Amino acid sequence: MDRAGKSGSTRLTTARGRSLNLVARVLPLGAVACWVITIFVPVLDSGGPGAMQIRVTSLGFSPIDMNDLDEVYLVLWIVILTGAFTAWLLSASKWWSIAAIVLGTVLGLRLLQMVADPPIMMWDGQTADGMPTGGMEVAYPAAGFGLWVLGSLLFFAAGICGLVAAAKQNHHRRERIKRCMSKRHGPAA
Repeated sequence: MDRAGKSGSTRLTTARGRSLNLVARVLPLGAVACWVITIFVPVLDSGGPGAMQIRVTSLGFSPIDMNDLDEVYLVLWIVILTGAFTAWLLSASKWWSIAAIVLGTVLGLRLLQMVADPPIMMWDGQTADGMPTGGMEVAYPAAGFGLWVLGSLLFFAAGICGLVAAAKQNHHRRERIKRCMSKRHGPAA
């Protein structure tokens, strides 16, 4: 009777481990969806008029000029897509989970850096009658800011779920090995 209870508990543990592993593989897809949305919804926006407006998306400054693409944003995109793709290839392994936690942290730190040192545009000039003019535009967090935070948290949560799933799987393996080792083998059995 005692063995049946342990076996039922083991099945439950492995089912939880499998479901956590699935969650760890699906969450990065949500992060990619957040990043796709931030192509169109600015992360930072100055709210200024037309040509004086500063808009930063997940691909860099908007409108996107192919001649002035920012390599940092392209590298982030490549890493995010690779992370989401490899979650399925590596079945959210222990090392993938650690990398996802690091990626979520790096994305969050990059966003903090962007907010701490926002893009600024300053201009100076004068009117035809000699009156000095000038101004400054500063990009502040916009709606895409929340999506960037959500995408970072999704990668971080995926890493945590993957680590917990790997720990449950390792625990299940150790218990199975203990049960096999405790069985009597040979002619005396």
